[in-house]
Amino acid sequence: MLAIALVLYGASAPSWAADRAWKTGMWGHPTDDRVYVIETAREVITAEAAGSASQSRIAAEADTRVQFAIDGQTLYVLGADKVEHALKLVGAVPKYSNTYSALGGGHYIKSVAPGGTSVTLEDGSRWDMDPGQYFAIAGWQPDDLISVRRSTDSPDFAFEVDNTSQDDGAMANHRVAPR
Repeated sequence: MLAIALVLYGASAPSWAADRAWKTGMWGHPTDDRVYVIETAREVITAEAAGSASQSRIAAEADTRVQFAIDGQTLYVLGADKVEHALKLVGAVPKYSNTYSALGGGHYIKSVAPGGTSVTLEDGSRWDMDPGQYFAIAGWQPDDLISVRRSTDSPDFAFEVDNTSQDDGAMANHRVAPR
């Protein structure tokens, strides 16, 4: 009877081992060939390939969806081929900061990402903009004057970035600088 129980337990082990709390994120921009970055709505998760560089790489095209799960110090990703890959979890940090030390005017735009998804100011701060305003922000130009203020108008955004040159503004989140 014990032998049958052990056989049944052994047969069922792979199915419960693969039952993970899968989440969805987007592949981020890696810093090198062995580093993988996943961005969620609120976190940036970094992992390294576990093993030699000669092992096959995971197809991780930036700005594409990825399913992942974290178990202890291991980040599991589900590849496009539906094969589970294990990576060494390096860390997870907040994607946005609720603080910005240079509130107010006196800023100007250094660059606007294609499609108006983000704005970088002269001080190097990067702002992820409200998707509902991308169409307007896409028309913002380098050197437009900017004012930044805290905002409680939306639970999804902590700041408002106002383009005083164009008398326009949008809700935004302040990106944490990469480490």
